[in-house]
Amino acid sequence: MTHDPLDKVSPPTPVSARQTGNGLASVVRVKHNAVPYRIRFSIPVLKHHATLAEMLKHSLLRSEKATGIYHAEANIVTGTLLIKYHPAFHSEADVIQTLNEQVRKLCSGEMVPYEKHKNPKLGKMQPHAFFTRELVVSVCGNVLAGLVLVALAP
Repeated sequence: MTHDPLDKVSPPTPVSARQTGNGLASVVRVKHNAVPYRIRFSIPVLKHHATLAEMLKHSLLRSEKATGIYHAEANIVTGTLLIKYHPAFHSEADVIQTLNEQVRKLCSGEMVPYEKHKNPKLGKMQPHAFFTRELVVSVCGNVLAGLVLVALAP
C-alpha cells in the first residue's frame, strides 16, 4: 500500500473574512501545511501591499500569544504568509487562531503603522545602490590617482 503525501494536507481552511477600509477582501486560508510545524497561508489582502505585510509579520513575531512563532515571511507578489512555529508552544489550530486575531486587528485598523512599516525600505540599502556606490568610489579613486601621478611626473 502506497502512502500519498497529499492525504496529510487539509483542505483550505477559512480563517477570517473581512473588508479593509480600501475594499480589499482578506480571506485567509491554509494553502500548504504538509511540512510539520510550517504553514503557508493565502492572504489576498497582502498582495502588492508591503506595508500591510510588514505590519502583520511584525505583529505576529512580537505578540505575547505567539511566543512559539519564530519565523514569519510574507510574499507580497503571491499574497502568502509562511509561518514556522515550535510545537512545544503551539498546535496548528493555535497558530491559525493567532493569525486570525492579527488579521482581524489589521483589517479593523487596530494596528498602527510605524515609520518602518510605512516605508519598509527605510534603513535598507538596495542591492544596486551598493554597486553604484562602489563603482563611483572606484572611478573617482582611479581618476584622483591618475591626477596625482600626472602632477608628480616630471
